[in-house]
Amino acid sequence: MSRGTNELGIVFTAELLRKLRSRIFWLATVAGTLAIAFIIEAPLFFSKTAIASTNVVVLAGPAALRVPALALIHARRGYDVIESVASLPAHVTVRYLDEHHHASAALALGLRGGRLHVDVYPRDLSAFDGAQFRELSPLAIALQTGVSPERIANASTVGRTLHPIDAKFVDSGAATIAHGVAFALVFMLYLAIILASQSVMAAVAEEKTSRIAEILVATIEPANLLAGKTFAAAVVALVQIGLWIATAAALLPHVVATLARGAVGADPANVLRAIDPLEMVAFFAFFILGYLQYATIYAAAASLISRTEDLASVTTPVLMPVVGAFFVAQFALIQPDSPIVVACGFIPLLSPFVMFTRIAISSVPAWQTALALGIDIATVIICFWAAGRVYRVGMLLYGKLPSPAQVLAALRS
Repeated sequence: MSRGTNELGIVFTAELLRKLRSRIFWLATVAGTLAIAFIIEAPLFFSKTAIASTNVVVLAGPAALRVPALALIHARRGYDVIESVASLPAHVTVRYLDEHHHASAALALGLRGGRLHVDVYPRDLSAFDGAQFRELSPLAIALQTGVSPERIANASTVGRTLHPIDAKFVDSGAATIAHGVAFALVFMLYLAIILASQSVMAAVAEEKTSRIAEILVATIEPANLLAGKTFAAAVVALVQIGLWIATAAALLPHVVATLARGAVGADPANVLRAIDPLEMVAFFAFFILGYLQYATIYAAAASLISRTEDLASVTTPVLMPVVGAFFVAQFALIQPDSPIVVACGFIPLLSPFVMFTRIAISSVPAWQTALALGIDIATVIICFWAAGRVYRVGMLLYGKLPSPAQVLAALRS
């Protein structure tokens, strides 16, 4: 075994064990797992809460208005009428709504000037501020024309069929859920790269400011020291992401099935089939490549400081590309095949986010995926070469922050 390989193995093992033994790592992992579980379950929880808080009503009024109104409401799924009564009390109170299955409002149907009128007694005024009661429009027209509400409802209903032109998704429900999953994975990618890269940055800054770096650089090749720290942090980040994804995978089928049947009206089987296992392969591939790009840059930047107070000065410039990449990825969720998004998929530092987003929600040609991976691999090699040179000089450089000219000189040396 060569000396370089042996040094790399020693640094990698020591750094990996140090991180795995850290209480902060396990606390962050558990906290992240709980957060992922909450994020996965949140849509279902808020969906149920929204229905309970705004859609559950008591409907009152004369039978001639109430009966056809009930039929229209149930047909168009506008509100969930939990009770139908002939009249409301003189003063509707919160207690009255609580006694009627905690309804969000009481609606009283009547006629004013020969037109349908709805008196609303809501628990929350803002929840019904913009309510139009469009599902009752056929009844309002029927009162003016004498035509039955059923005929008007049928005549005013426009048939609609969505035809997928891309084999990526079978129906609109699958596309909706897949976009949500893609956003969650992109956010996880962003968070994991930020946390793992800053972990490397903090470790390098700690060794530099405590002057341990002088001993390490004197005994270990700087390139091996940098690579060992970076690879160890990558393994730790993969462990965390693996646990988070396993948590999401365990909870996602139930949540997707519930939302697909209720919220988006899709076939749950089609939705789950839209989540291609190859996307997870792409996720880990682009995570590793994106992480290695950013982590080496972060490590090189941290090697330039002499005091922990200077850490913020070098963090902001290297943080901007990853934040920008995340925002471009959000645009890619809307327009995955627009020319600017396609171009950004091949730009180093942006590519891991943008290309993965495109893969998750659209059919990306194989040559584009291969080209993006090739560009990212080449970028990793260049980043390691450049960061290694800056790291070698920076770890032994103390005093004020070096100027850009000094950094360029280190790259040329």
